[in-house]
Amino acid sequence: MNRLIIGVGFQKHASSDSVADAIDTVLQALPDHDVTAIAVPTDKARSPALLAAAGERGWPVMTISAASLRAVDAQVVTRSTVSIAQRGVGSVCEAAALAGAGSGAQLVVPRVFSADRRATAAAARCQEFLP
Repeated sequence: MNRLIIGVGFQKHASSDSVADAIDTVLQALPDHDVTAIAVPTDKARSPALLAAAGERGWPVMTISAASLRAVDAQVVTRSTVSIAQRGVGSVCEAAALAGAGSGAQLVVPRVFSADRRATAAAARCQEFLP
């Protein structure tokens, strides 16, 4: 079983359906998964859309500081100019997943978008569960 952190990024006006759609797209790529938490930048943690999507699944929300996001940017595979300009990282969701999964984490699903492109998600495997 893969113990995973799902990193999520989203626009201010994203709905819970947008966030859920991005998460579901990640999970479709991972048939054997055990999600530990959803990781997001600290300033997004109280978003009703995020809390609804996490609550529907019974997953806790893990907050990731801006410094922690930037600390894992070298491991991020997606390089979005918008994300770099706004957050200093190539992909918010990838950085959140990696930072949340801890030292030595492995990105297993890079950034995917919700159908309306208002939310993104990625998954990282926690180090203690790497083969």
